[in-house]
Amino acid sequence: MHGDMVIVSGHNLGTAAFHVIRADGGWTTETAWETSEVSMYISNPVLIDGTLFGLSHRARGQYFALDASTGSVLWLGPPRAAQNTALVKAGKLLFLLNDDAQLVVAESSGTKFQALGRYSVADSATWAQPAISGTRLFVKDVDSLALWTVD
Repeated sequence: MHGDMVIVSGHNLGTAAFHVIRADGGWTTETAWETSEVSMYISNPVLIDGTLFGLSHRARGQYFALDASTGSVLWLGPPRAAQNTALVKAGKLLFLLNDDAQLVVAESSGTKFQALGRYSVADSATWAQPAISGTRLFVKDVDSLALWTVD
């Protein structure tokens, strides 16, 4: 949700936003915007200050940012960044946990992808969503649950 819009995406279906409208005792939708430049696949986006950040399966895994109000793509990151990423926001930072156990900490910039650090956080695949609580980051891989602390 962004304002009164629901934002949806699907594999090879692009990304779109809809206004949900109650009229004449029923519900209907009206398209707010659509883009075919990014499509999400087994990945959740996050919204920070009106900018939607995510991973598109296009270009073999490409981080992106788009304006959640208009659907305009603000930037596309380099291709082949990841096959799958679980995104979490912590304040104005993005924590992107790739399925190869690489954690990328990035700025939530609307102008370019800016990684602040990259860390190997597990010895096996990381498919689960990481969890952040205060200065603690919980990472689940295939075999274990690890606790990392962040400054």
